[in-house]
Amino acid sequence: MPQAIPVDPGVEAANLGDIVGKRTIRTCGLVIGAVVSLLAATPSAAQPSGTGTGAWNQNPVPVVTTLSGSTYVMRDPRWIGLDCVDAVTGTVFSGPDDVWGNGDPTDRETGCVDAYYAAQNFQRMTVRWLGRNGAEGNGRPGFGLRVGDSRLGLGVVAGRISVGRNPAGQWVGSLDLIGREYGRLIDQTTPGGLSRNGTGEFIADAFGTANEWFAGQTAGDVPDLLVGERPSTPRDMSNPAATGGINCYTSAVPTAEVYSAAGVGNHWFALLAAGSRPTNGLPPSPTCDGTTVTGIGVDRAIRVLYTAMQFKVSGMTYQKYRIATLKAAQLLTPGNCTDYNAVKAAWNAVNVPAQVGEPTVACD
Repeated sequence: MPQAIPVDPGVEAANLGDIVGKRTIRTCGLVIGAVVSLLAATPSAAQPSGTGTGAWNQNPVPVVTTLSGSTYVMRDPRWIGLDCVDAVTGTVFSGPDDVWGNGDPTDRETGCVDAYYAAQNFQRMTVRWLGRNGAEGNGRPGFGLRVGDSRLGLGVVAGRISVGRNPAGQWVGSLDLIGREYGRLIDQTTPGGLSRNGTGEFIADAFGTANEWFAGQTAGDVPDLLVGERPSTPRDMSNPAATGGINCYTSAVPTAEVYSAAGVGNHWFALLAAGSRPTNGLPPSPTCDGTTVTGIGVDRAIRVLYTAMQFKVSGMTYQKYRIATLKAAQLLTPGNCTDYNAVKAAWNAVNVPAQVGEPTVACD
C-alpha cells in the first residue's frame, strides 16, 4: 500500500476532522489549498459513526451519519451537502439504527453504502494527500448522492451524483467510479476549468484510482490500476490498448473518442505511479519507447498531478500537462530529482516529448 505524503504535520497525522482549527497548507512556498477548516470528527450523539455492508467494498465499512431525534440519517455533518438520497422515495436514507445495507448489489440501500463510503473517503483523501479542503475546495464536497435512478452508469444530475446500474442491475457506486465524478469537480474548480483535447477523462480516471488507493482495502475493492473493474467494464491504465484505449500519443489523440484518448494520460499516470515493471503484484506496463520507468507511488503521483492543475490554462493538452507536471515535481521536491525524472520518463514513455518552456533541473 502507498504511504501518504506529508502535507502538513497536523493534517497528515489526523483523519479529516480529527483536529479543529484553520491551516494554510503550503507546498514549497506554493499555497495549494487556501485556508482549510477541519471540523471535529469525534463520534458523538449528534455525529454517529455507523457501519455499512456494501456490495463492492471490504465490509463492514465505516460511515459517518447524523442522528435526528431517534432516527439515523445518511447525512455527513462534517461536509455540508454530502448525503445519500433514495431515488424512489426522494428522501435521504434513514433508519432506527446506524447499521446500513445487506451486501446485495441490487439493493438501493446497499448501493448507497458503497457510494456514500466512497464519497466520504474521497473528501478525506483531498485533505490528507492533496491539502485541499474537499472536492470543491471550500469545505464542501460539491455533490450529494442519489441511488435508484433507472439509468446505466452514473453521472451528475441536478447537483448530485446519480448512481445507476450496470447491465446486471447492480448499483455502480464503487470507490473509483465515485472518485471519477469528484475528480471532474476538482478539474472544473481549478484554474483553466475542465481539461480538453483528450485529457478530461484521464484526469477523472486518475482521481478515481487515487480514491481506491487511499482506501487501501486488502479485500473487496483492492487497489489496482483498473478503472471500474468491480461493477462494470474496466479500463486498464497500465495497458490502455488492452481495453480499447490509446497507449501512445499521436496527432490523432486530441480528436479521438474521449475514453480512448484518455488512454495516453492513464498510461502516463500508471507508469508514474507504479512503473513499467511493478514489484507489488501489479501487471507490467509496456512503454512506447522501450524504456524502463520507475514509479513513485499513487499518492505522490496524484499529488504531482493535482499540483500541476494549479498551472492549468484553458484548452489543456497532453503537451501542456507535461510542462505543468514537471513544474509541479520541481516545486514539490526541490533539489531532489527522483520525482522530476520519473515524471519526465513517464511522458517520454507515452510519446509526449520535451516541450518548449518546460522546466529543467540540475540533474537533467
